[in-house]
Amino acid sequence: MAVLPKYALKELFESGDLITQSTLSDLIDATYNPTLVAGTNITLNQVVTPSGTTVTINAGGGGSGVVTSLTTNGTSGAATLNSSTGVLNIPNYAVGGGVGSYTNLTPTPLNFPGNSPFDTIIAGTTFNNQTFTEMMNAMLYPTLDPTLTPPSNTMTISPNATYQEIGANITVALNATFNQGLINPQYTATSNKRSGLPNTYNYTGAQVTSNSSTSPSDSESTGAYIVLAGTNTWTGSVSYDAGVQPKDSVGGDFDSPLPAGTTTPAISKTITGVYPVFATTSDIATMTKQSLVSMSGYATVSLVAESFATGSARQTVDIPIAGGGQAGWSTINIVEFFAPSPFNQWGSAPLGDWTQSNTTHEVPTGSGIFINYRRFTNNAGYPRGAGQYRFKS
Repeated sequence: MAVLPKYALKELFESGDLITQSTLSDLIDATYNPTLVAGTNITLNQVVTPSGTTVTINAGGGGSGVVTSLTTNGTSGAATLNSSTGVLNIPNYAVGGGVGSYTNLTPTPLNFPGNSPFDTIIAGTTFNNQTFTEMMNAMLYPTLDPTLTPPSNTMTISPNATYQEIGANITVALNATFNQGLINPQYTATSNKRSGLPNTYNYTGAQVTSNSSTSPSDSESTGAYIVLAGTNTWTGSVSYDAGVQPKDSVGGDFDSPLPAGTTTPAISKTITGVYPVFATTSDIATMTKQSLVSMSGYATVSLVAESFATGSARQTVDIPIAGGGQAGWSTINIVEFFAPSPFNQWGSAPLGDWTQSNTTHEVPTGSGIFINYRRFTNNAGYPRGAGQYRFKS
């Protein structure tokens, strides 16, 4: 039975013909076995029957489509060619090589599809004998580039306190890590790391040396170290091997391999050596060592109250003063008092309310080294209540 295409059946019914058993069968066959268009003047007719599926490829002539190769598979029999009609019948087939090709040597005028940065075909592109698969891939699958993250390093220092007593005997530990960076996505690159392995952890500063290592972490120690006045600085960087060639989403080279190098800038860690301030902050008769602060800023103290019960004990502050090769504050010439609620602000206090004299303190304790201090003793009012004061050069 001949299988009429849908348009022929439509014309038949529009002309007034009644549906007969024959035309109904044609309608059913046309519905479930449609005519497939494969290219200019080439059609594929698929017929499904209980014995299997038959696809007929019919080239009408004059078209640009060319069947490059066909392979039969399954058990439904070999392909047959009708020499008089030129119709090739292939049961259960698979097409190898595709149908047709596309050539256009005129450069494309615009980017396609025009939604940068996701354009897949760049203006000026030409096409020469491109297969259907190549054209579809070019339109639907843009070439994507990976994101490159450079290598980096970290370094911490212990003890991590900003200030240490001048003359203190401590051990400084430097702990470093290295990150090779990232090629993301990796695609077909041989590694997802931007750089090669580390080869040297570089340290500078007193009593440290660089270490050769391929580990992602490293540590270095000064051993026993005497804190100097002012800045005590150590730096760290990592030297690494060259990285691999990054690849794009279609396997092409992207950018270039990262050459061997060293992380920059070097990480710097500093401990500042200072002398402590002493003051009557816990007991009116006791000079208590205060938390370490910069000797170029304020020396702030919260003094306890004076009392008749303590006799002649007065609020007192001892500040190390620079001079004679000794580090310390410059001459103190500013004193301020914190006014509590409702004011909550600092205000000037007379420097003349403090009697000045010289004294010494052993710093560090037990070192046998005595440092020169300037003592400030309250001489205004008695007994004076607790208060917060700050002294500055």
